[in-house]
Amino acid sequence: MWTWLTQSHAQRKFVELIFDRTGKYPNWDPPSEIPVGSFGRIDKTTGNFVPEGSIYSNDFQPLLLRAGIDPKSDEHQPKDCPEESEFTAWSKNVKRLELNVESHAGVPGIAAASIKGTWHVKKGTTGAVLLMNKPRMKRISSDVLGKLSSIGLLQSVYLVTKVFYCPAFSMYLSDKSGENISIALLASAPVVAPVGTAGVEMRWWSDTQAGLARNGCNTEHCFTPLYELLHVRHRRNRRASPSPERTGEQLWVAPPLPWASLDEDGQEVPVYIDASITFHWSISVFNDSLNRRIRIPVILRKNQNSKNVLWASE
Repeated sequence: MWTWLTQSHAQRKFVELIFDRTGKYPNWDPPSEIPVGSFGRIDKTTGNFVPEGSIYSNDFQPLLLRAGIDPKSDEHQPKDCPEESEFTAWSKNVKRLELNVESHAGVPGIAAASIKGTWHVKKGTTGAVLLMNKPRMKRISSDVLGKLSSIGLLQSVYLVTKVFYCPAFSMYLSDKSGENISIALLASAPVVAPVGTAGVEMRWWSDTQAGLARNGCNTEHCFTPLYELLHVRHRRNRRASPSPERTGEQLWVAPPLPWASLDEDGQEVPVYIDASITFHWSISVFNDSLNRRIRIPVILRKNQNSKNVLWASE
């Protein structure tokens, strides 16, 4: 079972599991906003995004001008995307089931819950679930990303290009007991609210008995549970004919997680090195059936050269 002593391990495991399914980074502390246009790095120890600046700061304006972006215009300002009804994501070792309303008949309003479900986690594995109600995404346009890619400062950091905002979120990380967990977003009694705001309060219900759970509800889109990080794609020297020219968002790529694969307890899997294998690559060249010259990288053992490598086809 997760404990406070393994908090950082649990946090990184949740980040890894959700990133694996969505290609985006979950924010372990959704009430703390991660603004679009921030740039920085991912803390390898915690999985938190550590901002180092913003493309919307006054200090960054000269760089925008040199990239062909007028800071006084709204060209580079984040664009608002249409609101979605919900966003749900869970890790590969988790299966979503229909919530049995009858077995939870004692929970007021569960039948009409806007988000509800039961998630089964495979025993012996750790599972993650992320739920958002009525998310709205803010993003930097593709054209602006193309211009930003020419800025040297951004070529050595990660840029927040998309952020999901929502009024209600739920995050769950299981232990390895293989439990079923049911989660529902319930509507509370109507409340008197200012004009232009929602008049119904929401609250999360869950029957979880283990693992870690975090959730929050508000009438405003004040939580940022998920965001996209990109870094400038590094150009490669190619001897063959070049690929089609990339533009806009194609000039950026999602960075990998800054740690090795984690085990089910959230700790990095140790790498055991065979002392008989050297860590340099040799290129072996041979002709295939069409008389094409094929170059294949081969790991060489000590006192071995590529001429001594036997191929399965030989």
